[in-house]
Amino acid sequence: MPTLKAQPDSIVTPRQLGLFVHQGVSNSTQVVPVSDQLPAGIELVYSQVTMSRRAWASCQCFARVGGYLNYITFRNPVPLGRTTGAGLFFEPLINYRRSLYFSVRVLAGLTYLTRVYDPVTNPTNDHFSMPVSALIGAGLTAHYRLSPTWSLAFGAHYNHISNAGTRLPNQGMNIPTLALGAEYQLRRAAFPDARQWAPAALTRRWLTRALLMGSVRVLPETDKKPEMALPMVGVNWVGGYCFTRNHALTAGAEFVDDRYFKEQTYRWGYKDNDARQVTLLAGYEFWQGQFMFAAHHGWNIIRPGKYKPATYQRYNLLYRFRSGLSLGMSVKAYGENTKGFSLMAGYTLL
Repeated sequence: MPTLKAQPDSIVTPRQLGLFVHQGVSNSTQVVPVSDQLPAGIELVYSQVTMSRRAWASCQCFARVGGYLNYITFRNPVPLGRTTGAGLFFEPLINYRRSLYFSVRVLAGLTYLTRVYDPVTNPTNDHFSMPVSALIGAGLTAHYRLSPTWSLAFGAHYNHISNAGTRLPNQGMNIPTLALGAEYQLRRAAFPDARQWAPAALTRRWLTRALLMGSVRVLPETDKKPEMALPMVGVNWVGGYCFTRNHALTAGAEFVDDRYFKEQTYRWGYKDNDARQVTLLAGYEFWQGQFMFAAHHGWNIIRPGKYKPATYQRYNLLYRFRSGLSLGMSVKAYGENTKGFSLMAGYTLL
């Protein structure tokens, strides 16, 4: 694609459609029967690149932003079935002025699974226990322009399906694939020459954020009690220092009322099963434009006295609008063991 000199923010936005065939490189050996075939799938992608100076300054890159629809068959219809999903992705471009260029994609979405765990009819599928689960992933793709409108693409992708501990069992599944596809430019445009564009100055170093958070988790049925869907609500507050446009250190506290946790400790026989918890947080944040990823370590300072562990990790993925409104999701984990995900909404002040 040709290169232009720096232009104002009214530059035309190119739009693209892509169709990819995915071939899995590994399969699950933890279900019965075990398949001797690898997963396969197909993916339809729509994307666009905002090429204004403002968009470039947000991540010092040009990036595709778009959505996908996908279909994956695990090629093991009895225990695993198939899945169909949709979501959004962010994909910075590398070496985009050349005929051969590259991109790195991160994505998140929801997926519908046709076969999930059932203690009677599907007892070996401990990968999935909810028909609707989350899918997150990353990928590296090489693109080759055949003409101004058509490109070939080859990539390696790594996706993970999980309900983040909302319902058990929840081992989740990793789905690594190789993908081959074709891309068509619906609307052609030339990239500006951003080599002379200096990044915008960082005028504010301090940030603060307050978020409301909520989730529902499902306790499995026992001999004495039915399956129970129980809520968690809370407030998450952090403040911190931005030492570059992309990196910050933050610390704060979290206050939650977790009815799932209350019922769980009751079933364990705890006398002290207060559902309210207070946690101190400290960690790191990575900003890419309006997107923010945070990893915090937490220390429970108020919790049932016997409960272990006393620490956990919280991972947040948020989008901050220019008004400061911040929306996203969060996953709580003890090491590799996820303990549910939450929806989050609030404000980030810079």
